[in-house]
Amino acid sequence: MKMLLHICCAPCSVAIVEKFLTEQEMELEGLYFNPNIHPKEEFDKRKNSVLAMSEDYGVPVTINELNLLDYWRDTLQPDKSQRCSYCYAVRMDETARYAAEHGYDVFTTSLLISPYQDHELIVSMGEKAASRYGVKFYYEDFRPLYRKGRERARGKHWYMQKYCGCYYSYGESDHPKKPIYFTENNL
Repeated sequence: MKMLLHICCAPCSVAIVEKFLTEQEMELEGLYFNPNIHPKEEFDKRKNSVLAMSEDYGVPVTINELNLLDYWRDTLQPDKSQRCSYCYAVRMDETARYAAEHGYDVFTTSLLISPYQDHELIVSMGEKAASRYGVKFYYEDFRPLYRKGRERARGKHWYMQKYCGCYYSYGESDHPKKPIYFTENNL
Protein backbone atom coordinates (compact mmCIF):
# COMPACT_ATOMS: atom_id res chain seq x y z
CA MET A 1 0.00 0.00 0.00
CA LYS A 2 1.25 3.46 -0.90
CA MET A 3 0.53 6.01 1.86
CA LEU A 4 0.93 9.78 1.90
CA LEU A 5 1.48 11.31 5.34
CA HIS A 6 0.57 14.96 5.70
CA ILE A 7 3.32 16.34 7.93
CA CYS A 8 2.70 19.33 10.14
CA CYS A 9 6.13 19.15 11.81
CA ALA A 10 8.93 16.72 12.63
CA PRO A 11 8.08 16.24 16.34
CA CYS A 12 4.52 15.23 15.47
CA SER A 13 5.43 12.98 12.55
CA VAL A 14 8.57 11.09 13.60
CA ALA A 15 6.86 8.46 15.79
CA ILE A 16 4.24 7.90 13.07
CA VAL A 17 7.00 7.50 10.48
CA GLU A 18 8.76 4.96 12.71
CA LYS A 19 5.50 3.05 13.18
CA PHE A 20 4.75 2.87 9.45
CA LEU A 21 8.33 1.99 8.50
CA THR A 22 7.99 -1.23 10.52
CA GLU A 23 4.97 -2.31 8.46
CA GLN A 24 6.16 -4.54 5.64
CA GLU A 25 3.53 -3.72 3.04
CA MET A 26 3.73 0.05 3.41
CA GLU A 27 5.35 2.51 1.02
CA LEU A 28 5.43 5.81 2.90
CA GLU A 29 6.03 9.33 1.63
CA GLY A 30 5.35 12.70 3.20
CA LEU A 31 3.84 16.03 2.23
CA TYR A 32 4.82 19.11 4.23
CA PHE A 33 1.93 21.47 3.59
CA ASN A 34 1.21 24.13 6.19
CA PRO A 35 0.09 27.40 4.60
CA ASN A 36 -0.93 28.68 8.03
CA ILE A 37 2.58 28.95 9.51
CA HIS A 38 3.56 32.51 10.38
CA PRO A 39 6.06 34.06 9.94
CA LYS A 40 8.32 32.75 7.17
CA GLU A 41 11.19 32.20 9.63
CA GLU A 42 8.97 29.87 11.65
CA PHE A 43 7.84 28.06 8.51
CA ASP A 44 11.47 27.51 7.50
CA LYS A 45 12.50 26.22 10.94
CA ARG A 46 9.71 23.64 10.83
CA LYS A 47 10.42 22.75 7.21
CA ASN A 48 14.13 22.25 7.90
CA SER A 49 13.41 19.87 10.77
CA VAL A 50 11.07 17.90 8.49
CA LEU A 51 13.82 17.69 5.87
CA ALA A 52 16.26 16.44 8.53
CA MET A 53 13.74 13.77 9.54
CA SER A 54 13.24 12.84 5.90
CA GLU A 55 16.96 12.35 5.47
CA ASP A 56 17.41 10.47 8.77
CA TYR A 57 14.60 8.02 8.00
CA GLY A 58 14.90 7.80 4.21
CA VAL A 59 11.28 8.87 3.73
CA PRO A 60 10.77 11.14 0.71
CA VAL A 61 8.96 14.37 1.57
CA THR A 62 7.49 16.87 -0.87
CA ILE A 63 7.52 20.47 0.34
CA ASN A 64 4.67 22.78 -0.61
CA GLU A 65 5.74 26.38 0.09
CA LEU A 66 2.28 27.97 -0.21
CA ASN A 67 1.71 30.63 2.44
CA LEU A 68 -1.73 32.07 3.12
CA LEU A 69 -0.83 34.63 5.79
CA ASP A 70 -2.88 37.36 4.11
CA TYR A 71 -5.94 35.11 4.05
CA TRP A 72 -5.50 34.13 7.71
CA ARG A 73 -4.98 37.72 8.82
CA ASP A 74 -7.47 39.50 6.56
CA THR A 75 -10.29 36.98 6.15
CA LEU A 76 -10.42 34.65 9.12
CA GLN A 77 -11.65 35.92 12.43
CA PRO A 78 -9.71 35.33 15.64
CA ASP A 79 -12.40 32.81 16.62
CA LYS A 80 -10.46 29.58 17.08
CA SER A 81 -13.22 27.24 15.90
CA GLN A 82 -13.52 29.02 12.53
CA ARG A 83 -9.82 29.33 11.81
CA CYS A 84 -8.95 25.78 12.95
CA SER A 85 -11.77 24.34 10.87
CA TYR A 86 -10.50 26.18 7.81
CA CYS A 87 -6.92 25.15 8.57
CA TYR A 88 -7.79 21.45 8.82
CA ALA A 89 -9.95 21.62 5.70
CA VAL A 90 -7.36 23.31 3.49
CA ARG A 91 -4.60 20.92 4.55
CA MET A 92 -6.73 17.77 4.20
CA ASP A 93 -8.04 18.93 0.83
CA GLU A 94 -4.57 19.58 -0.58
CA THR A 95 -3.25 16.30 0.82
CA ALA A 96 -6.13 14.33 -0.72
CA ARG A 97 -5.70 16.12 -4.05
CA TYR A 98 -1.96 15.44 -4.07
CA ALA A 99 -2.51 11.80 -3.08
CA ALA A 100 -5.02 11.24 -5.90
CA GLU A 101 -2.86 12.96 -8.51
CA HIS A 102 0.27 11.02 -7.52
CA GLY A 103 -1.18 7.52 -7.21
CA TYR A 104 -1.34 7.04 -3.45
CA ASP A 105 -3.83 4.52 -2.10
CA VAL A 106 -4.41 6.32 1.17
CA PHE A 107 -3.45 9.40 3.14
CA THR A 108 -3.36 10.44 6.78
CA THR A 109 -2.01 13.31 8.85
CA SER A 110 0.42 13.81 11.69
CA LEU A 111 -2.11 16.21 13.22
CA LEU A 112 -3.73 13.07 14.66
CA ILE A 113 -0.86 12.63 17.14
CA SER A 114 -1.53 15.83 19.04
CA PRO A 115 -3.69 15.85 22.16
CA TYR A 116 -4.28 19.55 21.39
CA GLN A 117 -6.01 19.05 18.03
CA ASP A 118 -9.70 18.33 17.35
CA HIS A 119 -9.59 14.70 16.16
CA GLU A 120 -13.25 14.47 15.22
CA LEU A 121 -13.00 17.57 13.04
CA ILE A 122 -9.76 16.39 11.41
CA VAL A 123 -11.32 13.00 10.63
CA SER A 124 -14.42 14.66 9.20
CA MET A 125 -12.32 16.95 6.98
CA GLY A 126 -10.07 14.07 5.94
CA GLU A 127 -13.00 11.86 4.98
CA LYS A 128 -14.70 14.66 3.01
CA ALA A 129 -11.49 15.39 1.11
CA ALA A 130 -10.93 11.67 0.47
CA SER A 131 -14.42 11.33 -0.96
CA ARG A 132 -13.96 14.42 -3.14
CA TYR A 133 -10.75 13.08 -4.71
CA GLY A 134 -11.44 9.33 -4.73
CA VAL A 135 -8.72 8.25 -2.30
CA LYS A 136 -8.97 6.73 1.17
CA PHE A 137 -8.39 8.54 4.43
CA TYR A 138 -6.66 6.45 7.08
CA TYR A 139 -7.61 7.20 10.66
CA GLU A 140 -5.67 6.03 13.65
CA ASP A 141 -5.48 7.64 17.04
CA PHE A 142 -1.74 8.33 17.15
CA ARG A 143 -1.95 10.22 20.48
CA PRO A 144 -0.28 7.38 22.45
CA LEU A 145 2.84 8.10 20.33
CA TYR A 146 2.90 11.83 21.17
CA ARG A 147 5.53 11.75 23.93
CA LYS A 148 7.72 9.33 21.99
CA GLY A 149 7.74 11.70 19.01
CA ARG A 150 8.66 14.69 21.14
CA GLU A 151 11.42 12.76 22.89
CA ARG A 152 12.78 11.51 19.57
CA ALA A 153 12.78 15.02 18.07
CA ARG A 154 14.42 16.49 21.17
CA GLY A 155 17.10 13.79 21.05
CA LYS A 156 17.83 14.61 17.41
CA HIS A 157 17.91 18.36 18.15
CA TRP A 158 15.13 19.13 15.69
CA TYR A 159 13.24 22.36 16.06
CA MET A 160 10.42 22.16 18.62
CA GLN A 161 7.82 24.84 17.97
CA LYS A 162 6.19 26.79 20.79
CA TYR A 163 2.82 27.60 19.19
CA CYS A 164 0.41 25.99 16.75
CA GLY A 165 1.63 28.07 13.84
CA CYS A 166 -0.87 30.61 12.57
CA TYR A 167 -0.95 34.37 12.88
CA TYR A 168 -3.45 34.20 15.72
CA SER A 169 -1.89 31.30 17.65
CA TYR A 170 1.42 33.17 17.73
CA GLY A 171 -0.28 36.01 19.59
CA GLU A 172 -2.14 33.61 21.89
CA SER A 173 0.89 31.58 22.92
CA ASP A 174 2.31 32.39 26.33
CA HIS A 175 5.12 29.86 26.07
CA PRO A 176 8.19 31.33 27.78
CA LYS A 177 10.47 30.11 24.98
CA LYS A 178 8.33 31.36 22.08
CA PRO A 179 10.62 32.99 19.52
CA ILE A 180 10.25 36.73 19.03
CA TYR A 181 9.84 37.60 15.38
CA PHE A 182 10.19 41.15 14.14
CA THR A 183 8.58 41.44 10.74
CA GLU A 184 6.14 43.89 9.24
CA ASN A 185 3.54 41.12 9.23
CA ASN A 186 3.99 40.32 12.91
CA LEU A 187 1.31 40.91 15.49
